[in-house]
Amino acid sequence: MSPQAAGRYIRIVGSFSIIVAIIFAFSGVNDFTGANEIFFQFASSGGNGVAGLDTPEAKMAMAIAGGVFAGLMAMYVFITAPGIEQGSDLIRKGSIYTFLVWFAVDSGASVASGNAPNVIPNSVFLIVYLTPLLLVKRAA
Repeated sequence: MSPQAAGRYIRIVGSFSIIVAIIFAFSGVNDFTGANEIFFQFASSGGNGVAGLDTPEAKMAMAIAGGVFAGLMAMYVFITAPGIEQGSDLIRKGSIYTFLVWFAVDSGASVASGNAPNVIPNSVFLIVYLTPLLLVKRAA
């Protein structure tokens, strides 16, 4: 994958993910798309979907998680994409490590909290986000 193609992929996936993060952050307020309901039914062991976000603390945790996700995706779009296009191995490796740390913490905490099914979508997201970072052609 050329650096330009990798940068384009990152911008498209990252921009879409920012929108998803915003929807996720507001899931405790209004799930107007229904996407969060599907996600929670699949990834959570509670079985209540969005209705499980019935406390102010749960809603705040969702807002924080969505905000952190949006920030991570902004880094992907505005730092990783141009860095990859410019051939920065520092940005490439740093982004890989960032996603691996996210995966380990998020998946580990999901398993520890009794929500092991969340590891499945996390694995899909990890593959989607790492693909251009692992396949980009680097300067010799």
